[in-house]
Amino acid sequence: MRSNYFIFTLVSLLLLSKHHLLSQTIKTIKSPAPVALTKIEKERPYTKWSLKAGGNISVIYLARNVKEKNNEPGYCAGLTYEINNFLRVASLYNRFQPINIKPTWLNVQANTYELNLEMMARFPNQKTLLYPFVGFSYNTYTGFFTGESDYLNLREYYPVNSTIKNQWLGLNLGTGLEHNFGIFGIFIDYRMRVGRQEKAINIMDVCYTGGIKIRFPYGKLAKRIASPNDRFHWF
Repeated sequence: MRSNYFIFTLVSLLLLSKHHLLSQTIKTIKSPAPVALTKIEKERPYTKWSLKAGGNISVIYLARNVKEKNNEPGYCAGLTYEINNFLRVASLYNRFQPINIKPTWLNVQANTYELNLEMMARFPNQKTLLYPFVGFSYNTYTGFFTGESDYLNLREYYPVNSTIKNQWLGLNLGTGLEHNFGIFGIFIDYRMRVGRQEKAINIMDVCYTGGIKIRFPYGKLAKRIASPNDRFHWF
């Protein structure tokens, strides 16, 4: 009897031990509760807007500017907006100092308003880019027409010794190069403006432009640049 009781007790202990180990194993391999994943987006340092300003050199109405040295200085300013990493829209205003194209034209004043679509090709450093562009321009030309040395026979269209005002729409074609240093950048570009000259379509202007670019900061960068107590310093 004692031997049977001993064997029964030993078997019972073994079964209890096995059950305990099995329950521990099940608890161990139980899958953990799912953890919610949080998406952390890196804050953009700059907005899609930037400001450009600088100077330019232009022949100002190529067919009429018959001077030997016909490049005239001016200044420009405009805004750009990046649609995506490949395309951006750029506006530009050009103004030129009054000039004389003697002896035919005196006190010539010219202005240009542009809207271009730029296609950006970025260099590996992501700071330098090449941007061919195409767009439209509205051009104004005002000058006193003397009629002297009128090689283009403009007397057929305009009275002599009178102030003439011309406005014309142009097609812009060109390319530019830009390099950025954080918030600042520099740019240079070349453009031709094609338009209607009296009764013919021709190249109306050839222009070189260069200057600086300022990107508008965004988020924390804007707060660091702006006054701490002025939330609307930038926007």
